[in-house]
Amino acid sequence: MVERGNELFRAVAAQVAKLHDTEVSDEDVEKLLASLTEGAVASVHAARFGCITVVEHGDVMTIAPTDPIAARLDELQSKHDIGPCLDAAWEQHPVLIGDYTTDKRWPRFIEDVVAQTPVRSSLSFQLHRDDTSMSAFNLHADRAHAFDDGAQRLASVFAANTALALHSRTWTEQFDQALASRDDIGQAKGILMERYTVDADRAFDMLKQISQTSNTKLVELARRLIDIDHPSHDQRGDGTDSAR
Repeated sequence: MVERGNELFRAVAAQVAKLHDTEVSDEDVEKLLASLTEGAVASVHAARFGCITVVEHGDVMTIAPTDPIAARLDELQSKHDIGPCLDAAWEQHPVLIGDYTTDKRWPRFIEDVVAQTPVRSSLSFQLHRDDTSMSAFNLHADRAHAFDDGAQRLASVFAANTALALHSRTWTEQFDQALASRDDIGQAKGILMERYTVDADRAFDMLKQISQTSNTKLVELARRLIDIDHPSHDQRGDGTDSAR
């Protein structure tokens, strides 16, 4: 696994070095970010799950998760508005949780993680921070005290390469598109929550179920729902066409 991780790291490092000087597609950037999280999990001893956490105007978004477990931790942090990845995104220094079963920070978040996931230790690094957004690179393990000094040093190298990728002009364009999609999905969830008196998790589950059964992309489905609930002027027309 370590050898495979080293191969991924070399390939990713080469891609990052070229990223600022080469026009690449959104798909290439997505693959690059996935290679960074996957490479870190493959290379850093005891790491089992990884992702990039992005916060924009208070909304939490998960990028390139290696497993649904990593995304679930972001969902729990968003739910409680606290947690190691969010703290790392704000702070300059890494945030380490050695043992989720004994850590006293963020008690409600910790309780949910222990009850709902196998994660028992985490390591998070700030990637960037500005007036409206921030991000963190995260690794999680399924045993306590998984990240020793060597693991932390190696993880920091992957985090540094991720930070370079995040600052590329291509990433900026993709990030803007992702945020727009996130906003659409959030609006669609709000519509379902109000219409059917359900919570945010249930509304999102409803969207996913409809997306799967109708073979429609989640963001496209969300935009259709928004158009139905709040039709644009062009879609409503001026009354003349509808009378024909």
